[in-house]
Amino acid sequence: MDATTRAVSRSRRQFCQTLGVGTAALSAPRLLAQAAEPKRKLNFVFVLVDDLGWRDLGCFGSTFYETPNVDKLCAQGMKFTNAYAACPVCSPTRASIMTGKYPVRLPLTDFLKGNSKGRLLPADYLNEMPLAEVTLAEALKESGYATFFAGKWHLGGEGFWPENQGFDVNKGGWSAGGPYGPGKYFTPYGNPRLDDGPKGEHLPDRLATETVRFSEANKDRPFLAYLSFYSVHTPLLSRPDLRAKYEEKAKTVRHDGPDFAPEHARQVRLVQDHAVCGGMVEAMDQAVGKVVAGLRQAGVADNTAILFMSDNGGLSTSEGSPTSNLPLRAGKGWLYEGGIREPLFVVWPGVTEPGAKCDTPVISTDFYPTMLEMAGLPPKPQQHPDGVSIVPLLRTAGSLPARPLFWHYPHYGNQGGAPGGAVRLGDWKLIEWFEDDHVELYNLKDDLGEQNDLAATLPEQAAELRKLLRDWRASVHANMPKPNPDYDPNNDPANLKQGAKDGEFPVLRMAAADASDLGYALRTAPNQIGSALKRLPEAYPGPFTLEAKLQTLVKEDDQSRFRNGFLVFGDSADTAKMVRCGLYLGGRRLYVIEDAGTGNAVPVQLPLKADANQVFSLEVTVDPDEGLVLLRVGDQELKTTLSRKFGPIRYAGYCANHTVTAFSEIVATAR
Repeated sequence: MDATTRAVSRSRRQFCQTLGVGTAALSAPRLLAQAAEPKRKLNFVFVLVDDLGWRDLGCFGSTFYETPNVDKLCAQGMKFTNAYAACPVCSPTRASIMTGKYPVRLPLTDFLKGNSKGRLLPADYLNEMPLAEVTLAEALKESGYATFFAGKWHLGGEGFWPENQGFDVNKGGWSAGGPYGPGKYFTPYGNPRLDDGPKGEHLPDRLATETVRFSEANKDRPFLAYLSFYSVHTPLLSRPDLRAKYEEKAKTVRHDGPDFAPEHARQVRLVQDHAVCGGMVEAMDQAVGKVVAGLRQAGVADNTAILFMSDNGGLSTSEGSPTSNLPLRAGKGWLYEGGIREPLFVVWPGVTEPGAKCDTPVISTDFYPTMLEMAGLPPKPQQHPDGVSIVPLLRTAGSLPARPLFWHYPHYGNQGGAPGGAVRLGDWKLIEWFEDDHVELYNLKDDLGEQNDLAATLPEQAAELRKLLRDWRASVHANMPKPNPDYDPNNDPANLKQGAKDGEFPVLRMAAADASDLGYALRTAPNQIGSALKRLPEAYPGPFTLEAKLQTLVKEDDQSRFRNGFLVFGDSADTAKMVRCGLYLGGRRLYVIEDAGTGNAVPVQLPLKADANQVFSLEVTVDPDEGLVLLRVGDQELKTTLSRKFGPIRYAGYCANHTVTAFSEIVATAR
């Protein structure tokens, strides 16, 4: 007898006792009817959100993002405070959920198809999840489940898509890791597994609609609906109404201290106030609410378990750095907690207690055996050797044996992380960096933000965990990175040296400022867009002009560098939301690029007629309220209207990409 049946029986006994009537007299016919009905198998809705950070939900502590539907759902089940993705980037974590294996076993250890190099060459890995794996979907399908996938797959090319890995229906899952079609998050999608919708259709809502249709169509049989949002992955693009809402809300955010701080060679966001990200998170929340309402409408909510998680940490050090994972360190792409600790909750009607919380560490490989047990199916230990069923935790009827959790990420992440591995055992966590073999040791109970490295203080503890990690790697035959014979330390962003003029810029990202004949020389990290910003003496709510001179300082025959320079401006110090106005000399073009750091910028451009070695005079006229920008370089003009209006412009500065460019002091004038 399950928990729901026990609760109903107790209520009936109490009711009958109140009336003074025997329970058997009233319940016998109904109990006979129930006995004649076979027990229905449990349905599953698995919600996986892309790049959602541990603190990106109201129920996990965010005060900026509004997620009322997810918060309400979380309150109905069990929240896990120490839940982990098997990798700090997407594809490997997704494979771990599908297979119940650590990604290193497949081996599928990086996003598809990442291949960045540094001091080391990345370890070899597969470009698809092998068809030989018996996926979670296939295991449930073997037992009569209808299986459905919607959204981001990113586990291989054609022939390795959801329909090849156990899903009866596939709505939107293919090779791409983001919505990169013509409309991006809006139709037309350019997705071979998702037909375009009516004009203005928004992708999160469409995926929710498809999920509701599937659950309604299969309400009379057990089903797995796997809703894998593309949200909130780049390109950063929100519904206009939600963006406007969060732009207003961002003005009310009070934050003591800087918006960014150093994280190795990168800068990490310290505050949640990114309007576009806020809009994307809330749209995801609305889509989840639509799915839950659809389950109720179909009459299956009471027999459907909902599992909710993210695939890696929030994006905080790259590609717009739209969120902050504080109090956790770093974010997506890093082995620190901000890259691997995830918001997880499970709602299992009649089993999980509303408002329950669990602090036991769990990991994404655990879903496979857990869902099999929830469905009343036998485990497949040969298939899911790295997962354990967390059903005892969900039933609050037991605990899990103490166990170590492992990570192997032998790659350079787009977000600044370097090749390494990690192990957590109890409150202790060790990170081993493969470039120089050094380790970091943290006590997460006392130091959740991983600020106090205890490796030198507690060498025996560090050595014990390091041996545990290395023994595990040997047992799973982990592929390791190799030395890069072509490595040039001068092209390593981590080796960017400080500049003599750095102190004049309160915001300096991936760049150093030196002196030049014009005034400043902006030196950027290799393969990075660098920025140097100053706060303007006064804010400009109305039209104004920025003027400065620019000259490239790289040699004509230096083919390893671009030759470019931009003036930038914005209503905050967030470089991802700045507008860049300037020129690429290699391509001989003028550019105006809006929201240049968000990953979804589409430049307005014009051919440039000029000598690449000359000193250029740039004049940028801006009307923030109307979103108008006019760029003048000599006698050439480029005029455009931005997609959004700005608040009073408070910051301006310089920007360059993978180069060294000289600038004069900016002169700002109200018009």
